[in-house]
Amino acid sequence: MNENPEILTIEQIENYPAARLLRFVGDLDSTNAEATSNRILALLNDNVKTLVADFAKLRYINSTGLGALLFVNKKVKEIGGVFKVANGNENVLEIIEIIGADQLLEIYASLEDALRTLN
Repeated sequence: MNENPEILTIEQIENYPAARLLRFVGDLDSTNAEATSNRILALLNDNVKTLVADFAKLRYINSTGLGALLFVNKKVKEIGGVFKVANGNENVLEIIEIIGADQLLEIYASLEDALRTLN
């Protein structure tokens, strides 16, 4: 299995110890969705409650990748946290809308917009 560990980098968000910035790069699909969601869910065990996903460099997402993100979204909400998505390109946003996930995810046009909503 050719797993690409570079699909996701996780960064601290300044002044928000319980928040993490998730930067996605490349394609989120069936080859890496489960490993990626497991990495993100592990953060929740470390008292992280706020996740901001930066899709600026995410080229493509398929239904498996989106399903993994929706699962993460559900788990974050179960612990009273928030999951925000920012910077999606046209292709990624189209998939999110077709599946109807735009009704479930907090989507922001820019990373700055998403970060401004943190409390």
